[in-house]
Amino acid sequence: MDIPPPNSFNEDLTSASEATMLDLFGEPGAKSRECGPVTGRFKNRIVSGVNVGPFKVSGLDAAVDSLKRVFEEAEQQIPDVVAAVKTAGMLCVRAKRTSRNSFSNHSWGTAIDLYFGRDVVPQGSQQCHQGCLQLAPFFNKEGWYWGAGFSGRSVDSMHFEVADETVERLFGPRA
Repeated sequence: MDIPPPNSFNEDLTSASEATMLDLFGEPGAKSRECGPVTGRFKNRIVSGVNVGPFKVSGLDAAVDSLKRVFEEAEQQIPDVVAAVKTAGMLCVRAKRTSRNSFSNHSWGTAIDLYFGRDVVPQGSQQCHQGCLQLAPFFNKEGWYWGAGFSGRSVDSMHFEVADETVERLFGPRA
């Protein structure tokens, strides 16, 4: 299905900027095209194999706790969607797919990619899985930004990340 108009989601939320993430957590590791290990100063805050409801994830402790809350609330209202959701990953130290000079927010374990069925929706597509559309309000309520709000070839309807405002609220203002 088509991604809805941008003014219908992500209200008062913005994508977590690389500057915010670097100021608060430092470099996560080596910037490359493939996933690498977390070597940054925050690595003691990474939790692994945590059950968040529909699957297990590894990521930054507060982001994983928040993700649990998203799925707990969604389970109460749309259990069929939660039962069908799959993840293409959360923690992955790497460069953005569309900007090799910047870290992906997956690098700090504060972003997750979700899909339904057998196929992911490719980045840059103006389409989304209905399940991601149904989950978006639960993520937004918890302070996560939906990547369907990115523009141009960066639009990423399977991507959800802890919003800039939420990162600053949870971890303090940037230096």
